[in-house]
Amino acid sequence: MDDDVRHELRRLRARAYGPDADIAGDLAASERLAVLEELERHERSSPPPPRPTPDAPAEPTASGIEDDAERLGESEAEDDEEPRERRPLVRSRRQFWAWAISLAAVTALASAGTALTVTFVPVASSVGAPQVGTLEEDPDTETPAIFGERTGAERAFKDFYGVTAFVGFAQVDATENRSPCLYLLDTAEVSLRGARGVAGNFVYGGCGAGIFPATVEFVVAEGMPEAFVERFPIGTSVQFVFDGENVGVFAGRG
Repeated sequence: MDDDVRHELRRLRARAYGPDADIAGDLAASERLAVLEELERHERSSPPPPRPTPDAPAEPTASGIEDDAERLGESEAEDDEEPRERRPLVRSRRQFWAWAISLAAVTALASAGTALTVTFVPVASSVGAPQVGTLEEDPDTETPAIFGERTGAERAFKDFYGVTAFVGFAQVDATENRSPCLYLLDTAEVSLRGARGVAGNFVYGGCGAGIFPATVEFVVAEGMPEAFVERFPIGTSVQFVFDGENVGVFAGRG
């Protein structure tokens, strides 16, 4: 282990065990610390390389005898001195437990990262269906009462082959969190009922969560508007995605 690696190890240990420890939220740094500490343990446990054996012992010289005498005198003088008190690694019980807890956290994070790299099975997040359109906003259409309490962020989009899309933010749990939602209604039903409610042959909807967008997806079947079936034949997979600003349309056979 060279000097640069030792310096990195000291810096990571300060982040993990020092008074301003902040490594718990940095998985990469925690994993690096575990790797370097394991490297250090391996280095300490390895036997030192054998010292070279001289071909023939050198005869002591007068200066060598004097040097040996001086070193012997220094050694005896050091033995006479009182042993220096070493600074304890952990100066209090509170510091000991803080150090132990931080070490356990680092070990857990490193283990979790290792487990993920070993057992994580990737799942494709998209089938690669092409985008076939982007809906155009329609400020003249009033949104129906499907989002609960109005926030002013509700928007309507123009007819898309007999389908009208509405977006807004609806309460999705008991903590009053509001998530982006997307609803698809029959345009003929919207024209008939306006903002009074929703009914008709179909009502599709879906809400997002955090970084995940609101998405509505279905396979075209009987009951969809005639214009929609002409554009997307029965059996076509269709997906509407609201990214927080626009609604994109994706479609593919299969």
